[in-house]
Amino acid sequence: MKKLFIALCILAAGCTSTSIMNSWKAPGETLTPKEYKKVMVVAYVKDTKARKQVEDQLAKFNKTFVQSYIEFSGEQIMKDSAIIKKQAKEKGYDGVIVMKLITTKAKSTYVAGGVNPAYSNQIFYYNDYYKSSSYATDMEYVIATNIYSLTKDKLVWSGVTASTNAKKLDKLVKGIAKEVAYQVREDKLIVD
Repeated sequence: MKKLFIALCILAAGCTSTSIMNSWKAPGETLTPKEYKKVMVVAYVKDTKARKQVEDQLAKFNKTFVQSYIEFSGEQIMKDSAIIKKQAKEKGYDGVIVMKLITTKAKSTYVAGGVNPAYSNQIFYYNDYYKSSSYATDMEYVIATNIYSLTKDKLVWSGVTASTNAKKLDKLVKGIAKEVAYQVREDKLIVD
């Protein structure tokens, strides 16, 4: 698990603007790399193509990660998590990492106009000299990431991230992975 989160940090460098909004760790819980030899990654989305893309991206971070679409259809994942947990445990999985889009929000920000100081001595660049005020709209994606231990049969960590203006799904996933990896270490969930 330690190698996973170091790899996540390296791979996610320079990605879209993502930050942790909040996180929770089960009291007294820690994870050791020996405990997790086979971890299922689940993108909890209806769109099959997006699910495959996210799970493939997550599986690249660690050799112990296996995409859920290999074992379960999208309908199965959406239908009953208790059955999925039971079947995953029977198939030898030690843990599950689930990513789920909670909401998307449009945020408008007022951008004040004014004089551009770079052109203060240039009369001929009048169009650039004075800029009018405007509104900028940013899209924010709020995503929950949960880490379940199937051997302990419980949720061990949960975090919510906010990502602004994600243009590509793979960059969004890398940005989330980077922040989750950082926060999991800050919360002292991973031990050597």
